[in-house]
Amino acid sequence: MLLNKCIEDSLDTSFPFFLGDDLVADVLSLMQKKGVECAPLLHEGKVAAMVTILDLLPAQQSRKRLMELKLEHACSVGLHEHLFEIVVRMDSFPYQLIPVSGEGGDYVGVIQKAALFEHIATVFHLREECITLELDVPSYDLKLSEIIATLEKNDATVLSCGIYPAAPDGEGLVLTFRLQIHDFYRLVSNLKKYGYMIRYTSPFSEKDDEMREKALEFIRFMDM
Repeated sequence: MLLNKCIEDSLDTSFPFFLGDDLVADVLSLMQKKGVECAPLLHEGKVAAMVTILDLLPAQQSRKRLMELKLEHACSVGLHEHLFEIVVRMDSFPYQLIPVSGEGGDYVGVIQKAALFEHIATVFHLREECITLELDVPSYDLKLSEIIATLEKNDATVLSCGIYPAAPDGEGLVLTFRLQIHDFYRLVSNLKKYGYMIRYTSPFSEKDDEMREKALEFIRFMDM
């Protein structure tokens, strides 16, 4: 998902920004008045740094300009970048506000870091009433298509899937699925019969518990 598609309603184009010639005292006063803790500093239309109130307080009684302060260079995210590629670089943005640039690098606004995480949650259906299922599988014999086919044969709809190593040494993998399904207990039971190693499942609901009790009652009746 390109950033420009997922932040259409989250990009703040009216957020205050400053230039190197601005006086520290004036910038501090404006930031305090607006309740802003940090804001972009631009140079020739591009993001050069992020100015914070803590940066300004030591020089508030001086006639210094922002360009005279020793501010660390700041990066921005581009509207043309993919959401997942931005998340990989999230550690390079120490503040809750992230400056955003157009394809040419010119500053266009800011976005809350929380908004990006919210879009990640949306992509992987983490906010929905879904089921989480994790399976331990051998990395040498992994056929994701077969596993998904097995889930779908049990009336499960796969909404998202993730893969990570089961151990630091890289032996084995863990598949994490977000699923929509009516009979989760039946799915789990069948997966165990098929020989799948289940690492984690969402807690069974009351409906699942009822179906489980009925299934166990039926099994006891067949044993008799």
